[in-house]
Amino acid sequence: MLRRNRYDGIALTDETPGSPFWFTAGVNWSGALALPAGVTAAALCVNTAYTGPVADALGGVDLALPAGMLVASAVYVLMTRCTRHGLGGMPRA
Repeated sequence: MLRRNRYDGIALTDETPGSPFWFTAGVNWSGALALPAGVTAAALCVNTAYTGPVADALGGVDLALPAGMLVASAVYVLMTRCTRHGLGGMPRA
């Protein structure tokens, strides 16, 4: 969605430091930090063997999946827009 359905499939397989998807030492920190943020949000909203505080406050409603996806997506988008490389160094329209 962020690329408007444009991507370079060949560059996605390039694992060299010159690749547009190399980011910082081969790590996309936006993605690496968005994942634990989404997992944390999901853990707060889960209602299975463990009931998170948000699920408990909502009477047992399990919102783990949508909450985790939304938080991870929002963190990724915000962090990506704040980095100088953007999405794999591709120009933004």
